[in-house]
Amino acid sequence: ENSNTSRHLAEFWMIEPEVAFYDIFDNMDLAEDFCKYLINHILENYSAELEFLDQRIQNLEKNMPKNERRAMGLIETLRFVVDNDFERITYTDAVNILRNSKPYKKGKFEYDVEWGKDLQAEHERYLVEKKFQKPVIVRDYPASIKAFYMRMNDEQEGVPGKTVAAMDVLFPGIGEVIGGSQREERLDVLKARMADMNVHEEELWWYLELRKFGGAPHAGFGLGFERMVQFITGMGNIRDVIAFPRTPGNAEF
Repeated sequence: ENSNTSRHLAEFWMIEPEVAFYDIFDNMDLAEDFCKYLINHILENYSAELEFLDQRIQNLEKNMPKNERRAMGLIETLRFVVDNDFERITYTDAVNILRNSKPYKKGKFEYDVEWGKDLQAEHERYLVEKKFQKPVIVRDYPASIKAFYMRMNDEQEGVPGKTVAAMDVLFPGIGEVIGGSQREERLDVLKARMADMNVHEEELWWYLELRKFGGAPHAGFGLGFERMVQFITGMGNIRDVIAFPRTPGNAEF
């Protein structure tokens, strides 16, 4: 991908568990446990390195304006994740919270908040850092902005449109670190979604056969490896933490 920002990469790595017989709630439990396990492992085994990185950030930020400095130190931020139960809300809840927030009413958000549009990093960070002051998992996104293979939810009262059993895990300072969903195991619903999104059945015949000839309900997610490394180390630019950096168009094989 031709990505040229401090938050995106031309190529990125993901850790992708997929678990049989899981629904969206099991998936959220696994995602939270997984994040806490990784960060606890670092806190328990690499305290000297974390202290070095924490001091490095403090030295970098001491001459910066106060409003541009991090709200918490690095180790404090990591503790913030492992010591709190993640807040769990629906996408509809998130939109209502954001539209009723002071930054929205005062026009402080760069991007608009509207049901049916994806949440931007500034919205995600408001939910984590200001509203709940803990990591947040948002679920039940509009089907129109998510992939065809995500499981359609039953109609939900008060939701202005159809939603899918998708979820994002949001962290302080970085926004989304995990995205995942329960998968659509019902063949007829899957075909209808593919038709709605102009995904050709002949190109994914093998995927349809996984449902056609039997299978199990399942769910999974992708954890952005570089985003997690960036969060744990406190690096400001994601390009500083990728193990094998790529630039757009340079993969010869």
